[in-house]
Amino acid sequence: MSSIFAELVKNTGFVPVVWPVNLRTGANNGGVISMKGYGRCCFYIVVGTVDGTVAVTLYEATSVAGAGVQQLSLDKMYTTGQRLLITSPTGVFTVGETVTGDGGATGVVVKASRDDVLLHTRNATAFVDAETITGGTSLYTATANGAGQDEDILLEKAVDSDTFTIPAVSNRTYAIEVRGEDLSDGYDCVQLRLAQAGAGSSSIGVAIAILYEPNFHRIPMGTGIYDAP
Repeated sequence: MSSIFAELVKNTGFVPVVWPVNLRTGANNGGVISMKGYGRCCFYIVVGTVDGTVAVTLYEATSVAGAGVQQLSLDKMYTTGQRLLITSPTGVFTVGETVTGDGGATGVVVKASRDDVLLHTRNATAFVDAETITGGTSLYTATANGAGQDEDILLEKAVDSDTFTIPAVSNRTYAIEVRGEDLSDGYDCVQLRLAQAGAGSSSIGVAIAILYEPNFHRIPMGTGIYDAP
């Protein structure tokens, strides 16, 4: 085992909480994970073919058996993004606006300059080299310099009402970080819940809890599926 990987194993816990499943067949309440030995937990969600939308929420509990379970506040998440290179801009796109390509591709601006733009919440249509990109509110335009790059980066997105919805767009990833200080007094466990997917016949998804910033070190780290002593 390489020293770098050994350090990763020594500092991180990996727990599947929703095994690969057709999200259309019903709600998937992930396993309750103990954070007692860790300062942080990231829920990493991967979807393949997605026909319908999926609502995502977080819960906290006082034990892995789900005692005292209650919904947890959620104000941001991370979603698959993309860097789109541009030329000939008439201005700098506005953060938060939706830009649209002539071919129907869309994305929400996270960061923009006169050379490139970072986008999240992209639809299923790819940008096309040399097409015109137009800002939905700024009405600025630019020319796409290629079809985009860094298509697997995760970009931050605000969440309203303690929940967000995975859109019906295939092959995307989503992540949520929970900090130990986010939990209520007396609570040390967290749970990810994926509602039943909406319309469609097949929506394949999987979710993993990644525990880090441990309070102690050992190889391998203990699992989060039991209540820590």
